[in-house]
Amino acid sequence: MVLALLVSLPLSATDAVAMPGAAEQERFKAYFTQGEQLYGQGEYGAAIWNFRQADKIRVTPEVAFDLAKCHEKLNDVAFATFYYRQYLKRAPNATDALDVAERVGTVLAKAEAEGRGLLEVMSPGAVDVAINKASFAEAPVAVFLAPGEYEVTASFPSGVKKMMAQIRTGKTTPVSFEPMPPPLIDAEGAVSIRGEGPSKPLNKVRLISIPLMVVGVAGIGVGIPFMAISSGEASRCCSAMPDTTLTAQQRVALANQANGHALIGNSALFGGIAFAVVGAVLLILSVVTGLGS
Repeated sequence: MVLALLVSLPLSATDAVAMPGAAEQERFKAYFTQGEQLYGQGEYGAAIWNFRQADKIRVTPEVAFDLAKCHEKLNDVAFATFYYRQYLKRAPNATDALDVAERVGTVLAKAEAEGRGLLEVMSPGAVDVAINKASFAEAPVAVFLAPGEYEVTASFPSGVKKMMAQIRTGKTTPVSFEPMPPPLIDAEGAVSIRGEGPSKPLNKVRLISIPLMVVGVAGIGVGIPFMAISSGEASRCCSAMPDTTLTAQQRVALANQANGHALIGNSALFGGIAFAVVGAVLLILSVVTGLGS
C-alpha cells in the first residue's frame, strides 16, 4: 500500500542492536499481509488490529501509513493524525512527506480554530491507559481535548505510572512513560535511522501562517467581485458593442469608474493570492522542518 523510503545504518552502527529473528519476521509479515487484505475488503477495524500487532513486532513507516489510512476511513481524525505524524518521523524523506505534512497541518489548524489540542500517549507496552475518566485498553492513544491539565495513568509490568499533561489549543502534547522506543526496522530486518522525537508544539511561524492564509482568502473574495464589476462597466463603455444609450461624457466617466474598480480588484486579488501562498508555505515549513520553534 505504501512504499517505504528508509536509510539503512552501516553494519558497524547496528552491532549493538539485536536483529529480529526469522520467526519474528514471519509473524510481522503475516500480520501485515492480513491487514492489507482486510483493508482492501473494507474491514478497517480488523485491519487496524492486524497492523497494530505488526507494529508491536517491528516499527516501520509502512505500518504507520496503513494505520493512518484505516483510521481515516473510519473518520477517526485523532488517530489518523497521530499515525501520519509517526509516518513522517519514520520516513522523513518519503516522496509524499510534504503532502502528508500539509494534511497534518490542516488538521491541527482546524483543531486550533475549534479550541482543541491533540494528546498522544505513545509508550509501548502501556495498558489500561486512563486520561482523567476516559479509559483505553492500551497505547498508543490519540484524542483531541479541550485546553487544560489532564492526569494520564498507564499500567506496566513494573506497576502503574502517572503523569500530568497540559493540553493547549492547536498543539500536540506527546506523553511517553518509557523514553526508549524500539529501533526502526524495515520489512527486511535492516535497522534504520529513526526520525526525531515528538514534534514541538504549534510555533510562532504556524501562528503567523494561519492569519496570513485567512487574509489571503479574504483578499481573493474581495478581488473577484470587483474584477467582475469592472469587466461589466468596461463592456458597456469600451467594448466592440458599447451601450449606445450612453453619451460620450458618460462613457468617459464609466471608463474611469471601471479602471478604479479594476485597480481595487487586481490589488485585492493578487495580494490575496500572495498572502495565501506565503501562509501555506510557512504552515508547511513549520510542520515539516519545525521552522519558528
